[in-house]
Amino acid sequence: MNGSSRPRTIGLFTVAGIRVEIDLSWLAIFALILWSLSAGYFPGAYPGHRTSAYWVVGLAATLLFFGSVLIHELSHAAVGNLKGGKVDRITLFIFGGMAHLSAEPKSAEDEILIAGVGPLTSLGLALVFWVVHGMVAAIAAASLWAAVFRYLAFINLALALFNLLPGFPLDGGRLFRAILWKRSGDMDKATARAADWGASLAWGMMAFGALEIFGGALVGGLWLILIGLFLRSAAISEYQGTVMGHLLQHVSVGDIMIRDPVTIGSDTPVSDAIEHYFLKYGYGGFPVVEGGRTIGTLTLSQVRHCPPQERERRRACEIMRGLDPGIVIDSRASAMDAIRKMNAANIGRLLVMDGDRLSGLITRTGVMRFMEIKAQLEAPFEPPRESGQARGCGLQNPSGQ
Repeated sequence: MNGSSRPRTIGLFTVAGIRVEIDLSWLAIFALILWSLSAGYFPGAYPGHRTSAYWVVGLAATLLFFGSVLIHELSHAAVGNLKGGKVDRITLFIFGGMAHLSAEPKSAEDEILIAGVGPLTSLGLALVFWVVHGMVAAIAAASLWAAVFRYLAFINLALALFNLLPGFPLDGGRLFRAILWKRSGDMDKATARAADWGASLAWGMMAFGALEIFGGALVGGLWLILIGLFLRSAAISEYQGTVMGHLLQHVSVGDIMIRDPVTIGSDTPVSDAIEHYFLKYGYGGFPVVEGGRTIGTLTLSQVRHCPPQERERRRACEIMRGLDPGIVIDSRASAMDAIRKMNAANIGRLLVMDGDRLSGLITRTGVMRFMEIKAQLEAPFEPPRESGQARGCGLQNPSGQ
């Protein structure tokens, strides 16, 4: 039984080895765009058609719009894979899409190619849809379908221009970072400055959205504020990810894993696991073993979803997550790979396996603690402030307490 928390994404299909999924927030924006086109834009701009016709073209326009977003992200993925930044997943969410690169680009030139191909693809799609619009517009009976392709040409042009704004992590922000990176040779500093620009752009959009609301444009204003909030959050998240990658550079799972972790027997009653393990040690999960062999993990989330009246009779092996590639990592893998794997699976720990043998356990909390200590040790040295008298090394307090 898999007792992990409910996933926030839904897998759709795979294209050239790249898994395409939708975030649950995407469903809301899909419905909103479908409704706004079918009940608002098309009936208002092109009156005189049946209601059902508006909903048919509205659905087609919505699907083709998100298809355009997907092609935009696939172009990033294709160039990213070509440049060695493996992309195996694309997520469509409320504000567009994201191609998940396994690592930062190796050079500023690679960043320019990976980031620049997206807006160019959207511009190409805008041109294609405009040509199709011209061809369909010549057919008198297809005026509503001509409107669909006109809308798609405009929306792809808008998508290209929006993504070219110099706010990280938009494509324009990544191009800006690449230019700064190429000039300075320091990707971390370039990322910090690009992220500042992204946050400033976000605040500007939110301020403009507030003015729109005061001017009576409630929906448009709220939309700008939401996009601004998203961009600000994304800029901070991307910068933190870059800092994390820097701190975890050359750090392997084996360097920071918990060796000889506490384990739970497979036939341990859930009630005993709570009392003698979770409450005693305070950990969020434990490897489950049977006959000296690791067979899965038992987490607090799985225990919590077991009804209290069943905890006496049910065993750890009945509610655990069985051993599978999603919760296992090799000790030679990088610590950053472990973080990415935990984030992808929405779990807080991975079993470090050496063949069939459990070598250790790596947790998100442990990695974060390691980074915090490493960041403090790598911070610029600051001499202690004087407090009235000089302090020697152990001279003022010989006891060391």
